[in-house]
Amino acid sequence: MGFGVLVLIAGMILPLLVAPWLIVDDAGGTADAIVVLGGEGYPPNRTIHALSLYNQRRAPVVVFTGGALPGQSPEISSARVALRHALARGLPAEVALVVDTAQSTYDEATLVRDLAAHYGWRSLIIVTDPYHTRRAVRTFRAIIPGVQVTASVAPFLDTFTDPLSRGVRVWRYAAAELIKTAFYRLHYGIPLR
Repeated sequence: MGFGVLVLIAGMILPLLVAPWLIVDDAGGTADAIVVLGGEGYPPNRTIHALSLYNQRRAPVVVFTGGALPGQSPEISSARVALRHALARGLPAEVALVVDTAQSTYDEATLVRDLAAHYGWRSLIIVTDPYHTRRAVRTFRAIIPGVQVTASVAPFLDTFTDPLSRGVRVWRYAAAELIKTAFYRLHYGIPLR
């Protein structure tokens, strides 16, 4: 077998092998705020999961993050769309905060750091998709070192019944996260552990 074939096989298998490592689900208690990271699709699994945590009284505040694509109206930002979904599902408007200018997880952490300092928050529960949790938690912990940051996985709501479709989704998400995690390590110095 040639080197190129070995690299191709490794590229196909590695994301599937490291996918479980990418998942961090360590939010066991309460916190000062729940932070819903931007970029979710439809159905809004992150928003629905955050609303469930709020209804369990895990935190008194829910922060929605994520900006609009460059050149688009702030009204269609990820944060504002998620807020509308949450309000429609019963979240009280007075417990919601919106940070709608972030273009990345790094930006979200920086903006939430300012909120944490302003409100005196000492703990956060990050809500995002399973394979995004490790990078998100590591980024928030690096940017906001004085605040306890945990993650609560927002399960995918559009389940696939056939194993091939599930496997393709796992591979796609895990492969993208491996690339982003490497970029965050090299560009921002975010630790992997």
